[in-house]
Amino acid sequence: MKIEEIKAKVETEHYDFLRNDPHLRDKIILLALGGSYAYGTNTETSDIDIRGCALNRKSDLIGLSCFEQVIDSKTDTTIYGFNKLIRLLMNCNPNIIEMLGCKPEHYLYITEIGKQLLDNRRMFLSQKAADTFGGYALHQLRKLQDALKSNVSTCSKDSARINKHAMHLIRLYLMCFDILEREEICTYRENDRDFLLSIRNGAFRNEDNTFKAEFFELVSEYEKRLKYARENTSLPAKPDIDRVEEFMMSVNERVICSQ
Repeated sequence: MKIEEIKAKVETEHYDFLRNDPHLRDKIILLALGGSYAYGTNTETSDIDIRGCALNRKSDLIGLSCFEQVIDSKTDTTIYGFNKLIRLLMNCNPNIIEMLGCKPEHYLYITEIGKQLLDNRRMFLSQKAADTFGGYALHQLRKLQDALKSNVSTCSKDSARINKHAMHLIRLYLMCFDILEREEICTYRENDRDFLLSIRNGAFRNEDNTFKAEFFELVSEYEKRLKYARENTSLPAKPDIDRVEEFMMSVNERVICSQ
């Protein structure tokens, strides 16, 4: 599905909650593609995932109400409250940090505050990425290994799921290398797209559905590269807390003063 078609779909009644939910409505500062479309690994049957951020209301900030996120499972949409998003970004959560590195055209909607968030993306980057991305990659590896131990890997559906685990395992490492080595968030894997899709299509599978030794050798090489990148990165051990707090306070002060 082309980006114009996706934008048109978001305007349909299926996404009316974005315009009707009191936590969202005019509070949304950013809407972006997530999942396979964001990574560039989408196929004709890929679902559309939407991720976004909405400002906390005045009552959330100095009153008794609380807003963390809105999840709509029917449309695979998750909108995070601004304060929660900032906390997750400070921990370099892979699922959240990728929202700041999408292709420009993959931002379906963005306000001035949303642009400021993107412009200041580097203040969230730190050596924590090695732990979070490495941890997520390890989780994918465990899921892959567990699936291969079962007797269902010959089923086409299960085989596709296993290949997807393998692809995301490699993608997580590649994204982490960009952060640690280049201090950049590159969600859309333009230069790696063909390679990642080849993994998804079974390039590293043997005829008996086991994985080729080359795949695990590649994972081992990436683990070593991650260790080296962490030890030699110019990123700080922790994100720039003072700068993040200043930005967070500035945004929330605007919310309070405008209501």
